[in-house]
Amino acid sequence: MPGRKGTGDAVSLEQTVRSRVKKFPAFLTLFFLTLGIGFRNRLEQSFHEANSFEEKRARLSASASLAPPRSGAEVLWSADMETGDLSQWTLPDVAGGPNSGGGIFNSGVATASVDKVTLAHSGVYSAKLFVETREDSELATSGTRLFRWREPQEHPELYYSVWYYFPQRYRPNGSPSWWNVFQWKSKHGDASRSDPFFALNVGNRSDGSMFFYLYDQNARRAYAQTVKDIPEGRWLRVEAFYRCTSDQTGRITFWQDGTRIVDVSDVQTRYGDGDCEWSVNNYTDGLDSGSATIYVDDAAICFGGRCP
Repeated sequence: MPGRKGTGDAVSLEQTVRSRVKKFPAFLTLFFLTLGIGFRNRLEQSFHEANSFEEKRARLSASASLAPPRSGAEVLWSADMETGDLSQWTLPDVAGGPNSGGGIFNSGVATASVDKVTLAHSGVYSAKLFVETREDSELATSGTRLFRWREPQEHPELYYSVWYYFPQRYRPNGSPSWWNVFQWKSKHGDASRSDPFFALNVGNRSDGSMFFYLYDQNARRAYAQTVKDIPEGRWLRVEAFYRCTSDQTGRITFWQDGTRIVDVSDVQTRYGDGDCEWSVNNYTDGLDSGSATIYVDDAAICFGGRCP
C-alpha cells in the first residue's frame, strides 16, 4: 500500500541518519586522536631538539669559560730545591761567581736554608726563610732574600711563579709596618746597590686575616685588594707579570691561586739607566710574634706566558 511504503521509507531513512550520526562522533574522536598523537610526537621532538640545542650551547659556553692553556710559556729558570740546597738560585755559576744569575742575601737576624720537610710543595725539599726582629734599632729590620737577576736583565717582560706556605698567622707591627715577601728592584748602571720599586707585602684585615697587597716604593702608594686572603697551613701559588720599563708604560699583575688580585699599569718599573731584579723574601721591620718562618717552593721565571 502506498501509505505504508512511504512510512517505511521514512523510518529507514531516519535509521540511516541516526546510524551515521552515531558513527560521526567516533570518526571525529579517531581523527582528533590521530591529530593529537602527531602533535604530541612533534612537540616531543621539538622539546628534544630544544634540549639538544641548550645542551650544545651549554657545552660551548663551558668550553669558552675555561682558562686558556699555558702552552706558549717557556720556562727560563726554575728552582725546586731538590738539590738539597739553594744552588739553583745562583745558576749558571756558584754564589758570588762572575756568572751567577742570582744570589742569597741576609740582613739583621735572618737565614735562608733548605729543609727536608713533609710540607714541601713537591718532592721532599723546600726553602725555609726565617726572620727575627728585635727592638734594637740596628736589628729592627731583618730579612732574607732569594734573588734572580739574570732573566729580568735579559727580558723586559716576564712571568714569575712561586709557591708559599704560611704555617700560622703573623701580624707586622713596625712603624710604618711592612712585610715584604716578593719584590722587584732596580739599580743604576754604575751603582752597586739596588733599590726596591714594587713589592708584594703582607698586611692584616680587621679580623686579623693576612692578605697580599702591592706597594709602589717610589710613589709611596699601596694597592690593596679584597679578593683573596692568605690561607694558613696550606700551600698557595703566587704568579706575577712584570713589564720592566723606564717610562710610564710599565705593568704589574698578580694572581693568587689562579685568581687575579692586582693589576696596575702605566707606571715606571725601573730606573732610566737601570735594570730589573727579582727576589722572594721574608723581610720586615717588625712582627707581633718577634719572628716568622715561611716556606717557598717550585719557583719559576717564564717567557711568553704564565708559567705551567
